[in-house]
Amino acid sequence: MPVAMDDDYLRLPYSAHLDTMLHRVEQALGAAKLDALCVFAGPERFPARDDLPYPFRIEPYFKAFVPLVDAAGSVLTLAPGRRPRLIYLQPDDYWYAPPQDPEGFWTDFVDVRIARDEAEVVSLLRDLPPRTGAIGEPGAAADRFASIDDPAVLRVLDFHRAYKTSYEVACLERASAIAVRGHRAAAAAFAADTSEFDLHQRYCNAAGQREIELPYNAIIAVDRHAAVLHYQRLDRRAPERASTLLIDAGASFLGYGSDITRTTVRHAAEFAALRDSINAMQQTLCRELRAGIDFVALHERAHELLASVLVEHGIVRCGADEAFEHGVTRTFLPHGLGHLLGLQVHDAGGRQISPDGEERPPPPEHPFLRLTRIVEPGFVVTIEPGVYFIPALLRTMAAPNRARVDWDAVERLLPYGGIRIEDDVLVERTGVRNLTRDAFAAVQP
Repeated sequence: MPVAMDDDYLRLPYSAHLDTMLHRVEQALGAAKLDALCVFAGPERFPARDDLPYPFRIEPYFKAFVPLVDAAGSVLTLAPGRRPRLIYLQPDDYWYAPPQDPEGFWTDFVDVRIARDEAEVVSLLRDLPPRTGAIGEPGAAADRFASIDDPAVLRVLDFHRAYKTSYEVACLERASAIAVRGHRAAAAAFAADTSEFDLHQRYCNAAGQREIELPYNAIIAVDRHAAVLHYQRLDRRAPERASTLLIDAGASFLGYGSDITRTTVRHAAEFAALRDSINAMQQTLCRELRAGIDFVALHERAHELLASVLVEHGIVRCGADEAFEHGVTRTFLPHGLGHLLGLQVHDAGGRQISPDGEERPPPPEHPFLRLTRIVEPGFVVTIEPGVYFIPALLRTMAAPNRARVDWDAVERLLPYGGIRIEDDVLVERTGVRNLTRDAFAAVQP
């Protein structure tokens, strides 16, 4: 669906958001002893010996200030007490369509200067204070800056990025609604034994977004492919009587992305029952998420619940406590429970516990956990437990744990790959708001 840049309901939240972001910049400048900051959108990149660029991905901190994602070569200048200034590269070109004129609610709060080429961009930076830092790639202007990607600046901004403004929440809500349309279309097409490639096309068509506009490469995994956590291929052959569709796909709105996973099961009653149990487990974790909880503890709680699910479905021979204590669940759920979400799908600062850069690493037994902070109001996190039958992990399971597994049950379930259920959840002072479930309830089939 096209992005409406004149949405008046975003005007006031954006104004407050901009004030918050500028306050964070002021803190970051103080930490780095700088007077101003330039944020570069980034250049187009080209493969060696080729004149066709890679898909452009903009610097996240650029789109945090202005809702632009097609602004290669542009620059933001930020200084305390001054309106943000956007130097917007809009070349006169007849080979490629230049970026559209800046328009919409946000232009009332930003000074916009148009530059026709890189040299003009550089010339418009001539009045920068002596101690100006840069984020991104300054290119020909690099010698004008006191520092580039200063760690002291990024530590402050990355830490505070976890706390979403009301404007950011509104963008994430819209991104969820767009993604729901795609999920519904793909699930409906799966009923007709459609190929992964075609399912991906159906998703993009329903979401109204090109593949390069999605916040990450969508995972469209049928049957055994659902056991590959970041499955990246698209089989073009239509399957015969496929049973499982795991679709992990989001959508973008004004630079913010949703991240949603659903698993559809048919022709396999035993696996469908397992999927229902994982869905119930996921909803329990969403209910237990709250301000003040240690996300590492919630991740451990997911493994406790999964141990009970494995016992209930006869996948392990031992009790749930034994399966949890001996790490049996880690073979069936090797990834983290969730992560921060926002400008990037795996948003910055998930392991950073202070603005000065102190980090809390994940526990050794859960090395892939991306979020280790105490959850606070304003966080938007994913809650995405799953269960997978991954041959490589099953083969290397330690001998004592192998005795705790019912291998006949595993062999029956191997062809169905895996299950993941993922929602995007906003933590508020008095509870949580499930952006994904709200979107499914609000968006008509």
